[in-house]
Amino acid sequence: MESFSKLLLLFLLLTSTGIETFTQSRYNIHIGPAFPLSKIDMYTVNYSDVYTVSSSAKTGINVGIQYFYQFPNRGIGIFAGIDIVYNDIINEFKESMDTLFSHFGYESYEFPKYYNIPISAGLEYIYEINEKFSLLCNLGMTYNFFKITDYTHDTMFGDYAYEADWASNIGFKTAIGILYKQKASISIDFLGLGKHEVDIKAIDSGTVEDEFIAEAKVNMLTLTIGWNF
Repeated sequence: MESFSKLLLLFLLLTSTGIETFTQSRYNIHIGPAFPLSKIDMYTVNYSDVYTVSSSAKTGINVGIQYFYQFPNRGIGIFAGIDIVYNDIINEFKESMDTLFSHFGYESYEFPKYYNIPISAGLEYIYEINEKFSLLCNLGMTYNFFKITDYTHDTMFGDYAYEADWASNIGFKTAIGILYKQKASISIDFLGLGKHEVDIKAIDSGTVEDEFIAEAKVNMLTLTIGWNF
């Protein structure tokens, strides 16, 4: 997480400097649902050739903040931002594993969850439709940090867990939206965050039994409402 901390500090320094230097700058905070467009899936379970179920991500939530600087009288600007995207796993996986775990007498278990933290920067264009409404769009690069939380099950014979490290990858984002009175916004963003290679350890009662690499391809569509300040 050291690289993430450095990038976050750089983003805060750049935006805090920009807000004092430029009169055409603004911040935007936003929130809304995040829809997985790729099958983010780290664990697949096959049980007695009866069924196969995967720990795919379901619709989650995205919160974030962006800084914009608009070049005077040109409609073109630049932006930098950071988002936190949270997705739980699908109910089908939980229900299937509930049945399976109860059958084998598992005492307790915790399902994994997905987190993505993309840091983005790029170009923005605003077209003023009238005094109230403007059309906005942007395109930029991302550097994403991906995390799946621990997947654990406890039995009378010991504790078993899958522990995954943070992974990162370069990607891109594009967005289109509407700006109302230069304050309120609604935006549809596509986050093409790419493939992440995740190092996973299988740990049995504190002992590493296996290590492997899993790939997570992350593409998201978010629909957010925001406020400029």
